[in-house]
This record gives sequence, C-alpha cells and structure tokens, in this order.
Amino acid sequence: MTLREDLNLPRHLLVLIRHRELLARMVRREIASRYRQTFLGIAWAFLKPLAPVVVFTFIFSMIAGIPGGGLPYPLFFMAGILPWTLFSAAVTTGISSLTGQSNLVARVQFPKEVLPLAAVAASALDFLIALFFLVFMMVHFRVGVTWGLLYAFPILLIEILLTVGVTLFLSLVNVWYRDITHAAGLMLQLWMYLTPVAYPLGLVPEKYRAVYDLNPMVGIIEGFRSAVIRGEAPEVGLSAVSFGISVFVFLAGYGLFKLCEPLLADVI
Repeated sequence: MTLREDLNLPRHLLVLIRHRELLARMVRREIASRYRQTFLGIAWAFLKPLAPVVVFTFIFSMIAGIPGGGLPYPLFFMAGILPWTLFSAAVTTGISSLTGQSNLVARVQFPKEVLPLAAVAASALDFLIALFFLVFMMVHFRVGVTWGLLYAFPILLIEILLTVGVTLFLSLVNVWYRDITHAAGLMLQLWMYLTPVAYPLGLVPEKYRAVYDLNPMVGIIEGFRSAVIRGEAPEVGLSAVSFGISVFVFLAGYGLFKLCEPLLADVI
C-alpha cells in the first residue's frame, strides 16, 4: 500500500462503514465489560458525574465562593462536567484499547481503529444516560428547555471529532510507549483545570485569553453550557477555534493511525 493510499481517509471511512457490524459488536462488548460483575451496573453512568458535582459544589462554591456564571453552581458545574467526562472517559479507556487486545490486533485482519472507536462510542452512551440527570437538575432549578438546545448538536459533533483524534493518536503511541497509559490521568487532570468546567470563563484574566482559548475544550464546554442551560447560541469565535483544532486533530490522528497500522502486529 502506498503512502497516498494510507492517508486516503474517505477510503478508510468506507472500509469502516463496511465493518459497522464489527464496530457494533465491539461497542456492546465494551459496555458489557465496563459494568460486568458490578452491583450498580449502568447506574454508574449517573454516579460518576454526580460525585464531582457534590464535591466541587462544596469546595468551589460554598468554600471558595466561585460563582456559577449567573446559574446555580451545581447546574453550572454539571453542564460542564458532562461533556468533559465524555472526553476524558473515552480517552482513558481508548488508550489501552489496542494493547489490551493484542492477540486480536496481531492475528485478525480488520480496521484496527474499530477498537479505539468502540471505547469512544461506549463513553458516548454513558454521556447520553447521564444527560437524564442534567434534565432532572434543570427541572429542579426551574431552568426551561428552549430551541437553543439544538446548538448542542454541532458542539457535540466537534467534541466527537476531537475525542476520536486524540484517542486514535494516544492509543497508537501507547503501543510503542506504555508510559502513555500512566501519564493519561495526570494529563487529563491538568487539562480539566485549564478548561472552564468548574469556574466561569469570565474569571480567566483577559491577558491570558488568547492562549487559553486555544484549548479546544474551552469552546466545547462553553458552547454546550450556553446551548443547553442558557438556550443561547455558542460564541462564534470560541466555537470556530474548537472546530478548526478538532478537525485538524481528527485528520492528523486518523491519518497517522492508518499510516502506522501495518506495523501494529509486529510491535504489539
């Protein structure tokens, strides 16, 4: 296969579509493995974002007095932690998707990106389940749903592009350097504090905003919060930055993954 064929992403996407049944099976397997032999089962999809809401509300709102940008702080934080959890959970589980199934990668011919994509899809399902808790909180705090909610769909599409690109890249690098698995938790923790999940964007000093806004998760978190909670259109500038960087990360991550895919069986 030539370099041009390796980087022909439309061709690879068509191959992936032909393997959609395999992808669906891998997604079901990923979901089953997450909740197998657990007492609470799928309820963990609610509890994982709920626990940070309680802790961060107590520390950041009640003790530190950080405002919720005109919203009740628990609702403000929940609208930020949900899209963040989708990203961080997908990346965390997707990093080891290749090394954790090395026999399958080495011996079976199939598009290897199916494995990281299954982790992303399973995390997306957890996100959809947890959305019900966000709706409950909106009802509790008497925040109505408006047509502005529709803006959340393109924002989530941008997030999926970013998540897939990062997950494909890190899962690939992890085949050669297993340190990535250990470093991921620290990386994501620091990334979250550099993203307006627990604090409003307005608290970031203006002199740092030009650099701060290059974080693609800034536009994603702010856009999701504006669409769902405030019923407003996302800020165009932030969304454009997030979109541009996310598309680049997706294309670069997917392209590099397919370029190195023939080497995986020998290295893993």
